[in-house]
Amino acid sequence: MEFSAVVTGDREAIARFAEWPKQLHDSLYQRIEKLTNELYARVLELVPEKTGALKKEIISKMFDGPERIKGYVSLAKGLDQEDYIKAGALEYGAHTGVKVRPYRRTITEAFGRSISPTDIDVKAYQRVANIEAHLFMRGALAGMESEVVAELTDAINEVAKD
Repeated sequence: MEFSAVVTGDREAIARFAEWPKQLHDSLYQRIEKLTNELYARVLELVPEKTGALKKEIISKMFDGPERIKGYVSLAKGLDQEDYIKAGALEYGAHTGVKVRPYRRTITEAFGRSISPTDIDVKAYQRVANIEAHLFMRGALAGMESEVVAELTDAINEVAKD
């Protein structure tokens, strides 16, 4: 018994499969860029703003490599270690002992009475920091979790359905 078959459209199918990585990459890049920009805006809304200095240090970047597409929102590189520590204390909270360096200050009041301005030296001391966590970075990301999954799933399905 002999059996034969004719396959039509095999070249079109092979060409279509060859296009998928590029189409999937482009679709994912657009979605990740959009999500990164949205995360950046949310972080800027949530960041504590006493002086505005921390808000100026928040950046958003996109990386497009051969094996991964990555968007992230972070603090700018090159800050002093103290700035990173302060930002971490705001994000995670702090309830530990902190060393305060000696400093000089001018006082104009003593025991509830006004006095002529007098410079005093304050010795180094330790105190307990009581900083509440503000979750400006992690909070913004947690609020987007379901949206991120939905957007990336849609990007993959969009390319696969054609």
